[in-house]
Amino acid sequence: MSINSLLRTTADASFDLSDMAHIFEFAASRLLAIRMTLELSKNETSPRLRGIITKYLMWEGEVFISPWVNLCEGMSISPPLSRNLRFFLGMLGMCQVELLTDQEFYASFMKLPAEPSGAWARGRIVRMYPMSWWTQHFETGWEEWTHKFPHSNDIREMVISHFEQLPEGRMLVTPATLVQARSTPVAHQLATIQAGIKQEGDYIITMLENKIVEARLVAASLLRMESVLGEDVKDAIAATERLVRYLKKEGA
Repeated sequence: MSINSLLRTTADASFDLSDMAHIFEFAASRLLAIRMTLELSKNETSPRLRGIITKYLMWEGEVFISPWVNLCEGMSISPPLSRNLRFFLGMLGMCQVELLTDQEFYASFMKLPAEPSGAWARGRIVRMYPMSWWTQHFETGWEEWTHKFPHSNDIREMVISHFEQLPEGRMLVTPATLVQARSTPVAHQLATIQAGIKQEGDYIITMLENKIVEARLVAASLLRMESVLGEDVKDAIAATERLVRYLKKEGA
C-alpha cells in the first residue's frame, strides 16, 4: 500500500479531534521508545547503520505523523502535536527537500531526550508496539519494510491496542501543578495563582520555540529558491529567539 493510498483511505474514514490526539500520542510514544533503544547503542552505530535508521524514522513520520497532520489541516483544526513531534516533523520536512542528509537527520533525532521527562511521560511507554522494527535485526530488509503502509483502520486498531496497555484510568490523570506551600490560606492561594501563571508562561515559551522550528523550515525552503522573503523570515526567527531568551531569563 502506498502513502497516497493511505491518505485516500484516511480521508474516507471517520476521524475526529479525539482520534487525532490519540494517534499523535501513540506516535510520540513510539518515538520515545525508539529514542530510548537507540541510546543504548549510539556509540556502536556505523554511518551505514545510521543511514538505515534514518530511513526507518522517515517511515515512522510518513505513516504515523504526516498523513494525520494533513488530515487535521483538511479538517481546519490545529494538529495536537507535542514539542518533540513538532521538532521531528520539521526534521522530516527538511530531509524531504534535501536540506538535511541522512546523517544529519539521525544526529538531530538523537538530540531529543533519551529519557521520559517524568512519571507522566514514563506512563505512556508500553510493553508491546506493533511494527516495532527497532526491537528486531533491522539492518536487513529495511527496503521492503519502509515500503509498507498500513491501512488507516489498521492504525486505528494499533492505537486502540496501545491505550489498552496503559493502566486503567490513566487518561483521567493530568500532570499536577507544583505549588510551594505557604503559611496562610491567602498566601497559599497566591502561590497557586503564581504557579498557574508560570505554567502558562512556560506554555507560551514552548509555543514560540515550536514556531521557530516551523519558521526555520520555511526560511530554508525560501532561501533554497533564492527568495528575498527567506532573509526576512530569518530576521523574524532571530527576533523571536531573542524574545524566548528574554522570557526564560525573566521567568528564572
